[in-house]
Amino acid sequence: MKSDTEADILRRAAARARTRPEFMARVLAIYQDIEGMTEASLREHLGVTVADWPRLELCLRPRAEAFLKDVTQIAQGFGIERGTLAAIIRRIDAVEIVQRREQPGRAGTLLAARTRKRKRRPGRPEESSDE
Repeated sequence: MKSDTEADILRRAAARARTRPEFMARVLAIYQDIEGMTEASLREHLGVTVADWPRLELCLRPRAEAFLKDVTQIAQGFGIERGTLAAIIRRIDAVEIVQRREQPGRAGTLLAARTRKRKRRPGRPEESSDE
């Protein structure tokens, strides 16, 4: 059996967390993608060390009802400027809301077909447009 170091285990767990919306790893991965940043450039932007990065990724995403408290706790724990971290999270929240919004014709959405009626003209009976 192969012996894993704690750092390897954390990196693997963080990689899995990138697919789960409740973790900061997902938020950071989406932000990197949107901004076209590398992990290294985002780490530098936030001021997080390579060793601390997987731990940040494994933090739970701030809860809506306790957003400021949760962001403050994460920011203090990793020495990140709270406003910078909050802006990143809010931006991803907005992107996800737009992506989730129902769009007509999107897979899984049913559209109802209706017969449209033409406007009545004086002296003419009402006609349907699919004749």
